[in-house]
Amino acid sequence: MEMLIIEKQALEELIYRFELLKTKFDSLYANSGIAPQKWLDTEQVCFRLSACKRTVHSLRDSGILPYTKIGAKVFFKPEDVEKLLLIGYQSITN
Repeated sequence: MEMLIIEKQALEELIYRFELLKTKFDSLYANSGIAPQKWLDTEQVCFRLSACKRTVHSLRDSGILPYTKIGAKVFFKPEDVEKLLLIGYQSITN
């Protein structure tokens, strides 16, 4: 492993520039009108639905549960999982 020694002032300048860049990105994102969204992975969906991975995979492949895939990782919108729960909801009436 290679070690790199950097002066404290240079490190502080680097940190300052990263913070400035983050502030600019945050500002651009806030002005874009796009609301931040937390995506769920397969394990989180399994927990939410009390289902196994195979069931979630079947729901996904049958088109019942929309998804997006980045590389080998699959993600789901929380609102799509909620819709699936509401579709199967059965009210108890007296």
